[in-house]
Amino acid sequence: MLLEVNLAMFICCRSSFNNCDHLIELCKNNMSDNDIISKVKLHRTKCANIVRNVVVPYFDGDLISDIGDRKFSILDESNDILINKLLGIVIIYYSVTHKKVVHTYLSMVSLETCDADGIVEALKTDLTKKKLDIKYLLGIRTDNARAMTGVNNGVFQKLKEVPSLILFRCVCHSLELAVSHTYAECLPINLEFLLSETYKWFSHSSTRQSAYKHLYFAINDKEPLKIVNSCTTRWLSKEPAVNRILSQ
Repeated sequence: MLLEVNLAMFICCRSSFNNCDHLIELCKNNMSDNDIISKVKLHRTKCANIVRNVVVPYFDGDLISDIGDRKFSILDESNDILINKLLGIVIIYYSVTHKKVVHTYLSMVSLETCDADGIVEALKTDLTKKKLDIKYLLGIRTDNARAMTGVNNGVFQKLKEVPSLILFRCVCHSLELAVSHTYAECLPINLEFLLSETYKWFSHSSTRQSAYKHLYFAINDKEPLKIVNSCTTRWLSKEPAVNRILSQ
């Protein structure tokens, strides 16, 4: 039923499969006079299967058809905190259908090994599975990890079977590394400690947050903003952390 597919797509994009049972019951209870909705039998298992076996193949085929035999580039996103390492691939190409350059999700690939050989093998296997010829690969955009950009054994070097392949390094990542190195070399180490411990002191204690809130309100007659964490996984995060402490 087309309605079931539409509902499955809505839940996939906007909600969790766990909400499927409740959503369908809600629709039936409030639209009991509607013959179409009364015939819908959609629970989370069926919803997940519709997405997996109907929606995904359809949109995969539509995407591959739109790419055709045109040049394309890929962007990797391989950061993951799980035990299973995943390689997320975003494809960039000119869409004749939409008359513009499109950035869209291509696939999520499980890696056997996280070195350059494992990444290249997974990438080639996925492109073959998607029926995309690697000779049309125009560029690869990635961070500056050694496995990706190593001069001798990086992913880019191993993909040089495509002579015209271009490597786009992440400028933001390079800038963050440069700033972090300068920060470590030029500023006292106790400043880094101060930023880190100030955030931890308040973030793990509701009592301290409440006391700080009341004190700040008594002095400034307004609510304080939260202390910002200087996070190593976010680019240039030290500046907002320092500014927040100084402004408070």
